[in-house]
Amino acid sequence: MWTLNSRACASIASCLFASCAVAAPVYSNNFESGTTGFTSAGVLPALTRFSLPTDGGGLNSANHSMWLGRLGYNVAKSVSSKEIVNLTVSNLVPGTSYTVSFDLFIGASWDGAASGYGMDAWYFSVDGNRLVDTSFSNGDQGTDFGAYSPQRYTDTHYNTTSGPDVKSFTGAEFFRKDGPGYSGYYGIYYFSHGAGNPVLTFVASGTSAVLEWARYSGPGSFGDSSDEYWALDNVLIDGQLGAQCTGDLNADNQVDDADFSIFVIAYNILDCADPSMPANCPSDFNHDGVVDDADFVLFVPAYNDLLCP
Repeated sequence: MWTLNSRACASIASCLFASCAVAAPVYSNNFESGTTGFTSAGVLPALTRFSLPTDGGGLNSANHSMWLGRLGYNVAKSVSSKEIVNLTVSNLVPGTSYTVSFDLFIGASWDGAASGYGMDAWYFSVDGNRLVDTSFSNGDQGTDFGAYSPQRYTDTHYNTTSGPDVKSFTGAEFFRKDGPGYSGYYGIYYFSHGAGNPVLTFVASGTSAVLEWARYSGPGSFGDSSDEYWALDNVLIDGQLGAQCTGDLNADNQVDDADFSIFVIAYNILDCADPSMPANCPSDFNHDGVVDDADFVLFVPAYNDLLCP
C-alpha cells in the first residue's frame, strides 16, 4: 500500500482540477499511430508498420505492438546495398548531450559473421558517427546453422564488426526459435534502457541532427536470404540529464511534484505494453515491464532528496 506525504497528495489534488504540463522529449514514437519523421533510403521501399511480439512468446504471442518494419523483408541482400531509415530531429541545443533509446527486432535467418553467408551487420549513427556497428545472429553452428555464425553484439556494450565472437542472441531481452525453417526466429534488443544495455548519447553540434539506422552486408557476403528483416520500436530522443537521475521524468534536474504527477499516470496504466503508456515506459525504473509498487519504492528516495546528484 502506498503512504504518500502531504506534499505528494497536494500534487495529485491539484492535477485533478488543472492541467499538469510536463516537459516533452525532443522526439518519441511507439509507431502505434504512424511513422512520422522517418524516411527510407538505400534499397528499402516505402516504410510500413507491422505487428510483432514484445516478448519471447513467439510470433503468435499475446503481447504485440506496432513496430516500424518489417524492414528488409523480401529485399535482396548484397554487399552493394543498404537498408536505411533516417530521422532528422530539430530544436536541439548545440553543445547539449542527448540520449537515444529504442527497441530493435532482429528477425529470421540473420547469420552474424558467418563466412559466405555473413557479415549480417547493422549500425546506428548520428550525423555520420556510428554509435553502434555490429552484427547479429539468430542461430548457432551445429544446432541451427551449418556455418559458424557468431555475433559481435553483447549485452554490456556493442562491439565493432571485427569481433570478438559471441553466441547468438547474446544481449537479447527476449528471443525465440520457432519453425517452420527460420521464419519464427527472432531476438529483441534494448538500447539505452534495460539492465546492462549500452546507453547511446550524442552531443548536438547544431540545432538539428540526422539519425540513421541501417542493415548492411559485410565484404564476405555473396547476397544472403531475403527472409531476414528488422524493426524498430519505442524510439525516444531526450536530454541525457533525465536518463541519468532516477525519478526525474521531466528532465529538470530535480525530482518533485511534477515528476510525481507523471509517475502516477504511468502507475495507473501499469503495463508498459499498454498503448497509452508513454514511449519507452520511463517510469519503469526497474525495467520489469510494469510500473508498480517496486518502482514507487525506487521513486521515493529520489523524491525525498529532491535535487539530482
